[in-house]
Amino acid sequence: MKNLLIRWPVLVGCVMAIVAFAVFVPPLVGNSNDGRDEPGLVEDLRVGKDGDRTRIVLQFSEATTEKEFQFRWFTLPEPARVVVDFKDITFKNSPNLVKLPPDGLAKGMRAGRFRPGTVRMVLDQTKAGRVNVFAIPPRGGQGPRLVIDLVELKKGQKPTNVPPPEDVVDEGKAPAVSPRRIEDEPAPVVPPVVTRDVGTGPRDRVVVVLDAGHGGVDPGACSKIAKLCEKGLTLEMVKLVRERLRSDKIEVILTRDSDVFIPLPERPRIAQRAGADLFVSLHADIHPTKRDVKGATVYMVSEKASDREAARLASAENDRDVMAGVALANESKEVQNILISLVQRDTLNSSTYLARSVLKELGNFTEVRKHDVLYAGFRVLKSPDVPSILVEMGYLSNPAEERKLGDAGYRKQLADTIAKGIRNYVQNHVHY
Repeated sequence: MKNLLIRWPVLVGCVMAIVAFAVFVPPLVGNSNDGRDEPGLVEDLRVGKDGDRTRIVLQFSEATTEKEFQFRWFTLPEPARVVVDFKDITFKNSPNLVKLPPDGLAKGMRAGRFRPGTVRMVLDQTKAGRVNVFAIPPRGGQGPRLVIDLVELKKGQKPTNVPPPEDVVDEGKAPAVSPRRIEDEPAPVVPPVVTRDVGTGPRDRVVVVLDAGHGGVDPGACSKIAKLCEKGLTLEMVKLVRERLRSDKIEVILTRDSDVFIPLPERPRIAQRAGADLFVSLHADIHPTKRDVKGATVYMVSEKASDREAARLASAENDRDVMAGVALANESKEVQNILISLVQRDTLNSSTYLARSVLKELGNFTEVRKHDVLYAGFRVLKSPDVPSILVEMGYLSNPAEERKLGDAGYRKQLADTIAKGIRNYVQNHVHY
């Protein structure tokens, strides 16, 4: 669908609704551009409920220029979401910390950088309904406002359907996993030796790809006390681990080195394109109901989950593209079939030894939830030829672990530990 361009007329004391198309809205006529290149500022974000209507209001600063106030919006089904894309803007306060009416039509709200030049805001709806998005121009010493109305359906009405623009992939659903016993999973018994073909030239170093979970519009887990969000924690941790691994024998590549969103399928592709010898994805979790659950965990891919907690976590992680307002493309048959039966056995074998090496060092340093490597169908680990693991560094829902992960000294020690586990695996199992 082509983006439609609508130029705003001069508005005097009135509100103009945007027609239900995915559009970039050119500037409201208001404050003149004073030449600033900085993005606009959302000074306040309010949510209220009036009858069958839930209203979200974004109040931009008075200094917000016409150039800065540009956006487009669209809806996504299953689950029902409203997505608003802006040019470069900033929020004074994080939308995911705004209290929502318990009986309203909005059950979740988050925003962040989706890609360079685009900040995405995603609203999770309790159920699909009518959606109206409109702008109020600057007036009375206030900057422009963006208003999003979510309205319950009346008998005979259909939900608002605003298709995504062409640069958003086709509609689909994130995969789910079912719990299984760890005893059902065969354990590799032959220690692996990994040799990577990187062309005709001599190979003089090992390539390690570190993946900072979440990012941009997807904050990941956020603690309630310290307001520590997973996307910032994982980004800092991959940089700390990189510092400890980099040498003349190890090259470290990050899937992201800033607060940006990267779709799940793209992360293992980065490792494949780099000819990586291994891929390590770092995360931190929140248990939805139990604050006493704690401990670091190491996972590898499998079509079967080792326990219910592994299944829950994999299902939550696999939904991250949905959380970021991405309509997932129906994966190719090749990708759908990258399960345990089709993953190269030596790659799975190598992943197991990499996981055990990291888990051993974690167990020597901090509390682990399980002393065994766990399994689940993480999409981010489904690379057919790169040994891959996912490390959950702890539970932000547990007060003690939240305090530890919020401490800079502890994070440095944790980075030492993860790096040591990776280095031991490289020394023992990777030939170059």
